[in-house]
Amino acid sequence: MRFRKIFTDGKILDFAAYTQLQVLDATTPSFKGCNNEFKDNRDWWVILDKRKQIIAYCGAGYSADFSYFVRAWVSLKYRGKGLQKRMIAIRLKAAKARKCNVAITYITLDNAPSGNNLINCGFKMYSPEWAYAGKDMIYFQKKIF
Repeated sequence: MRFRKIFTDGKILDFAAYTQLQVLDATTPSFKGCNNEFKDNRDWWVILDKRKQIIAYCGAGYSADFSYFVRAWVSLKYRGKGLQKRMIAIRLKAAKARKCNVAITYITLDNAPSGNNLINCGFKMYSPEWAYAGKDMIYFQKKIF
């Protein structure tokens, strides 16, 4: 399995993986994908298996001095193998490289595994001034510097 950055700063870096992610998003009802979230100032990564099929993906955006993590998904077959923690780590590394002071994200109320992974990676729950993803979410942040 290998990580691949497929999109950054409005540019497609790996067209085949980018297209595959778009197809996954459009054809898999249970897939909480990217929709039209490929925008400038966001990075997207995938993890590919030996057949070059996407088994996990994640994204991060940047604003001023913070990073906001957007979307993370791991195929059912590969859950429990530490892939989400690797995706958290790669996004923290990218945020640090962009001189972000803090990383923020959120999860749905029914997503305890992601919450546990975020906590295990040093994130703490917090209450934002404005519930940017909705009031029925759990918000997390981690100071980087």
